[in-house]
Amino acid sequence: MNFCWFVLIFTALMACVMANSCPTGFSEEQNRCIKDRPVHGTCPPGSNYQLNINKCVLA
Repeated sequence: MNFCWFVLIFTALMACVMANSCPTGFSEEQNRCIKDRPVHGTCPPGSNYQLNINKCVLA
């Protein structure tokens, strides 16, 4: 029974850690998921261009 609780808590912690990470292609800066903007293109889907930092920020 104690082992089941350990597995349950461990799985919940892993889910929290994975949910807070940025998707592939984005890096975390200042608590935001950021990606460099392509020279001739648009930001990836789900992200917006922020002029003040000149990068795409995941919404």
